[in-house]
Amino acid sequence: MEEKIVCFESKILNRYVNKSIIFHDRQLWQDILNNLQHRPRAVIENDYRFKQLVVYSIIKSYDTYLTYKRTQKTGEKRLRKKYSLGVGGHVNIADRTQQTLFENYHVEDFIMQAVWREINEEIVIKSKIKSKPQLLCFINDDSDDVGKVHFGTIWLLHICSPEVSGRTSEGIGRLTFNDLKYLKTQKKFFEKWSQLMIDYFTAKEEESVSINRCFNKKRLNN
Repeated sequence: MEEKIVCFESKILNRYVNKSIIFHDRQLWQDILNNLQHRPRAVIENDYRFKQLVVYSIIKSYDTYLTYKRTQKTGEKRLRKKYSLGVGGHVNIADRTQQTLFENYHVEDFIMQAVWREINEEIVIKSKIKSKPQLLCFINDDSDDVGKVHFGTIWLLHICSPEVSGRTSEGIGRLTFNDLKYLKTQKKFFEKWSQLMIDYFTAKEEESVSINRCFNKKRLNN
């Protein structure tokens, strides 16, 4: 059966065209949700007029992140043998919550369903989960052929302990949990979106350290 995936016209991203950027734009997200459509994957796989909506979940246990190497069984051929920080894939019409696509007023509900479907298809979480996945940011990366036709919604899932196994049939290699310090040393081996997220988390960490230093300095001066 032909796979039909959720997408939107690339022109909606006119502010971010030809950029490699991580951002959060709530109004843009609403515009995307209001203009979703579905098309056969084979038809738009290399059609730059459309962006395919992708859910990309990052699994975190305290200060460590789940990482894995994609195998030859990975569906996206252009990402095979690369390391990844995210678990996910396309949103497709199987994720719809009503008989007619997108009639549900809470359109984000079926996207959350896609988040969980992709997680459950690719890995088995044996740990307790702290809370449901949270939408963290977006990735638009027009620097390569993969990024030009995909738009990433980045979700963060906190689990209580690093107890996860992979489903090898889905192209998931050996799983490990690594801290940010280690990820920075290995960044060149990761796929582009993961590299961008390593930079994102690094910037957030540095910002947090800077704020704490300023706070402690003010407290000492009082």
